[in-house]
Amino acid sequence: MNVSDYVAQDGVGLACLIERKEVSRREVIEAAISVIESRDAALNAVIMRNFDPSCSRSDTGAASALRGVPLLLKDVNLYSSDMPTTFGSAFFKGAPAKPDSIMVDRWRRAGLAILGKTNTPEFAAEFVTEPRAYGTTRNPRDLNLTVGGSSGGAAAAVAAGMVPIAHATDLGGSIRIPAACCGVFGFKPTGGFNPTGPYFDEIAGGLNSDHVITRTVRDSAASLDITADFSPQRHSYLEGLDRPVRQITVGVCCTDPAGRPCGPDQQEAVNRAAQVLESFGHRIVEYRYPEGLDASNWFDHLWIFDLVRLVEERSRELGRAPAAEELEPLTWHLLEKAKAGGNGEHERARSAREIYTSRYLGSMESIHVCLTPTLATDPPNVGSLSFRAFGDVEAWNAAGYRFAPYSIPSNISGQPSASCPYFKNSSGLSVGVQISGKPGDDLLVLQLCAQLELCHAA
Repeated sequence: MNVSDYVAQDGVGLACLIERKEVSRREVIEAAISVIESRDAALNAVIMRNFDPSCSRSDTGAASALRGVPLLLKDVNLYSSDMPTTFGSAFFKGAPAKPDSIMVDRWRRAGLAILGKTNTPEFAAEFVTEPRAYGTTRNPRDLNLTVGGSSGGAAAAVAAGMVPIAHATDLGGSIRIPAACCGVFGFKPTGGFNPTGPYFDEIAGGLNSDHVITRTVRDSAASLDITADFSPQRHSYLEGLDRPVRQITVGVCCTDPAGRPCGPDQQEAVNRAAQVLESFGHRIVEYRYPEGLDASNWFDHLWIFDLVRLVEERSRELGRAPAAEELEPLTWHLLEKAKAGGNGEHERARSAREIYTSRYLGSMESIHVCLTPTLATDPPNVGSLSFRAFGDVEAWNAAGYRFAPYSIPSNISGQPSASCPYFKNSSGLSVGVQISGKPGDDLLVLQLCAQLELCHAA
């Protein structure tokens, strides 16, 4: 299989070719390896390579819509038996590999070939992917622009054609932000749909969802069929994309929860997406976030206890605490914040989350989904949004949330939410729109994104 034929296919397409014996799984994997080796030097998306074991295991796996498809794991949350998980941190380099997490095991059983791990900011804590331990990941659309974060390595790898599907995580937009920056599709499922075990009961106090970044909607649906613990729809997400989509009410909003407008490219993308959805028979109405929807005082306290636990576990493995240079300044700040806040702040944050969720979902009672930009602005240059560029937590936070203010509400509420590339600006860069549904309406969100994808492709 040559590289151009490989890159032209999504995951479901590759699996179909394999099933029809038009290509072998080994040929597909070898093509993926060739693309990684030729394109990653300029991007730094793949920080660990697992080529030989993946080739030898490529003929295993049960029948699935993604059997034989190459996959990359993000270097956080999930463990794999053949590579360490280092959380993008120098302190975790050399950590032993652990038996597969449940999601990894399900991908393997479905016949996917895991070829390596992708770059992430330390502990997935930044809006960009520029960790000190592994270096900056570059955007294949424009090497000067950020890939976003924290699943920046995954988004860059998919956008560059290295793999059609890459594991990603989303605690506060970490699937959708880099997907928008790199012009690919990123879907955050309803909280709890994909398993976190056996190493975590929940991640980030329930804010996080592990899933994938892909080039097509159907690949995302196919992966959810493989990994999800349960489905309220009681049928396949992939097959559901071919079913008729009920006509719904779409709330459109181009101002963020603080009432600030988005940029002109983002406004144009939302307007065009709304017109397409209206052409499919959906009702378009104006939506506004409820006033005072602000989580800035308590959001971090929902997830930084995970950081404390991970550092303590690694310290026990090594028999020592981390040296100053083994953790980044932002991580040290967050550890101090967790220590100062204690359990009291954590419990207060959980209570605040319940109030926030009730208000946010209550504001959506008259609509089925909310359509917004994914980002408020075009992706900025590399180096401009990292913590190192500011050194001050409040200034860094303010800049990050001005850039990507639309994603966090769906993490807090547990809603399904997707970034779909739709409009290309005057520079030829894709601008993403975000569709957020109500908890459990994952298939509806995927169906609407498929409608946008159909028109965008045309």
